[in-house]
Amino acid sequence: MAIISLINRKGGVGKSTISINLAAGLATRESRKPNSKPVLLIDMDDQLSATITAMGGGFEQAFVPVITAENNYPSALANGYGAMDSLIIDSLIPRKREEKVKLFKTNKAAMEGLEAQLKTRDEAAYQLTYFLEPIVNDYAHIIIDNPPSAGMLPMNSLVASSHVLIPIEPDGLSLIGLADILRMVENVRATTNPDLQVLGIIPSRFRMVRRQAQDVIGDLEKLYGHLLLPYIKDLAEISAATTAGYDVFSWASESSQSYRCFSNLVDAVVGKLGDA
Repeated sequence: MAIISLINRKGGVGKSTISINLAAGLATRESRKPNSKPVLLIDMDDQLSATITAMGGGFEQAFVPVITAENNYPSALANGYGAMDSLIIDSLIPRKREEKVKLFKTNKAAMEGLEAQLKTRDEAAYQLTYFLEPIVNDYAHIIIDNPPSAGMLPMNSLVASSHVLIPIEPDGLSLIGLADILRMVENVRATTNPDLQVLGIIPSRFRMVRRQAQDVIGDLEKLYGHLLLPYIKDLAEISAATTAGYDVFSWASESSQSYRCFSNLVDAVVGKLGDA
């Protein structure tokens, strides 16, 4: 069982898209096993992009009750309660599978105030860890999508997690940002969660035709080659699936580049978890 946080202090690097498709791919794999357990996707970003996409995207209204729930997980987390089944629902992904990724019912207004509320609590960085304790063994994997910051919400996620994935867009500043993230992870390991492991770095929104991207990938291979995972290309089909509220596995053909990108990523993550 792994709790995997997707972390980057920069926005727009594909964290939510990767979180959704990784969760869908892992859920599909787990569903083929006897006595399988579901996969839980946690959305810690107050934009709630992962939740909205997993509930059908912005063109449908299925997400509205899920992001305006009166009984919701940010309120429960802020008040020191443990997670409970009444807060958890089936998402719509994977669209082509009966076994769905699970989600917490949430509330956008409550999410926007969550960080400030957590800061007022004793052992503020451990609140998500405590919140998940009642249910953590009910899931094969838990995937946590995080906001683009180094604040209390990502800190809670890192303290609660067993592994970290770092999506980066290969541009001129990405190596500096990556070094900052790795220092943040090392600080968590040194102070609160010594078992936290960096599962890998995911070059995201990647276009090989960009010379700068090629140069950055070359530097990544030299510095962090052992951590590099399969690239997620900057493909219109991936954006279309996300906008429509689909996982790529249900939207694209198995022979498509977008399908292969995420299939390769899921295979690599499963392989690395097997080695962990």
